Amino acid sequence: MKPYLLSATLFAAVLAVITVAAEQRPVVRPILPLLGVGNGPAPATGADAFFDDGVVQEIRLSMNAKDFQTLKDNYLDNTYYPTNFMWRDQVLRNVGIRSRGTGSRSGVKPGLRVDFDRYTSGQTFLGLKSFVLRNNTQDPSNMHERLSMLMFRRMGEPGPREAHTKLFVNDQYAGLFTIVESVDKVFLKRSLGEDGGYLYKYDYPIDGAPYRFEDKGSDPALYVPLPFKPETHEDNPKPEFVAQLIQTANQSSDANFRSAIAPYLDLQKFLRHVAVEVFVGDYDGFIGNYGINNFYFYRFDNQKLFQFIPWDKSEAFKAGPTSSVFHNISDVPDSVKNRLMTRVLSYPDLYNQFLDLLIGCAQSASELTAGDARGWLEREVQKEYDQIRDAAHADTEKPYSNDSFEAEIQNLLDFARRRSGIVTQEVNGARH
Repeated sequence: MKPYLLSATLFAAVLAVITVAAEQRPVVRPILPLLGVGNGPAPATGADAFFDDGVVQEIRLSMNAKDFQTLKDNYLDNTYYPTNFMWRDQVLRNVGIRSRGTGSRSGVKPGLRVDFDRYTSGQTFLGLKSFVLRNNTQDPSNMHERLSMLMFRRMGEPGPREAHTKLFVNDQYAGLFTIVESVDKVFLKRSLGEDGGYLYKYDYPIDGAPYRFEDKGSDPALYVPLPFKPETHEDNPKPEFVAQLIQTANQSSDANFRSAIAPYLDLQKFLRHVAVEVFVGDYDGFIGNYGINNFYFYRFDNQKLFQFIPWDKSEAFKAGPTSSVFHNISDVPDSVKNRLMTRVLSYPDLYNQFLDLLIGCAQSASELTAGDARGWLEREVQKEYDQIRDAAHADTEKPYSNDSFEAEIQNLLDFARRRSGIVTQEVNGARH
């Protein structure tokens, strides 16, 4: 006899009743952890459990079938639709979802933004207001994002937490996705220790000319809201500080540049951000092929100081293990060089600091563990592949074949095995 399976909607209703009843009973907390019973680290809880990349998560959405079809039919729109959200034993009603992405948008396997408080003011999930379900339509491996953000965090830079998940919509398997932490006030408080400052997202001008941190003039409106889109303090984003930073980077004399830029930018953190992008072969980052792209910019509260935060690394690793660390730095005409990066690297000690940071990336990626001849990056690629292989193969919505998935995994393994040695050799040959 087959067990009776509740529909997602009925399951949500039943669970809600159970939850209400449970809330009326006194809570009995376990005392074993207080007694030191048990071995190993405590299991992840709260949002840490949701972003636990040691397992493939499972998320279920229950919504009007016509709404979901309309979302897919109009995948270029940002229209929100109501849904019920389920993860493990937790259910949230009236959650908002919409199609998202730029080049990754799809009417077959749409990437989704999930907003918990879209229809219910103040509603959160494990302290989160929102998160992203990245569809990875531009990345057959499904790993570029997660690997890149791990690399940023290994190098001491803030990066969103990520984990893979199987997504079900109305009990139908919608494919393998990546859970991506939103860069918002919750992220800022966790990563930077404050959330009262000014957050901007670089909004790539699809129909405009590539922007390379050029001086556009002193009018703040030339920078905010485009291409720097306010994500906090939208009614008063203080755009003059963005204009001041960019004008300082372009106009200050060689003698004064470092002292003039210091209140606005920690140059070591900036170089570390770029070094990670360069190491992972991302040609769509701050010194990308089409100008600056894919980052958030945070100005600390009551300061001029800005912090770069990485975003969207689907193009990482595609350049291959032999890509030059000086791509778009010394191998392009001055007219298309990034203005800030060019100024910074004109100082010999900062140039050598950048090379040191690249070596740091190489050492981190090749770090060994006891009894294993593989470096960290190769071990991580294999770990993630072992996790997601079955879910990726079963994903019939992905815009590439299983053979393409397997081939891209081999490309990543090749990158992981060779990249550190190639970068180290190129850096050692470029010392001043």
